[in-house]
Amino acid sequence: MEAIKPRPTIDPDSKTYWEAAKSNKLMIQHSIDTNEYFLYSKQLTNAQDSINIEWKEVSGLGEIYSYTIIHSPAGPAFANEAPYVVASITLNEGARIISNIITDNIDDISIGDKVRVVFEKQDDEFTIPKFIIDK
Repeated sequence: MEAIKPRPTIDPDSKTYWEAAKSNKLMIQHSIDTNEYFLYSKQLTNAQDSINIEWKEVSGLGEIYSYTIIHSPAGPAFANEAPYVVASITLNEGARIISNIITDNIDDISIGDKVRVVFEKQDDEFTIPKFIIDK
């Protein structure tokens, strides 16, 4: 029996993000007051007091800020994927996002590498934004 990958809980705060991903769009939040982009946690930004928040489609381009290579999978559903890369990516718009880096060679990854978003469709209801090195 194949293990099923867990999915995030899609709540009112994240619904726009996940709905856009199904259409191969990367949407993040934007403060009209501070002109700052962020994903979910405005408490970590200058926009923490802003009530003028909108969702905007962004370029999907950025660079690797930090990363780790996972050798011990996070459960049986990920056993065939190890080793895999989880990275903090600074998008060109300034927001940071945590995602996977898809690569055939984990030794080719470095902090500062340019990346671009790709969309991995799990099924008709769920698509995950991931990134690849943009050389």
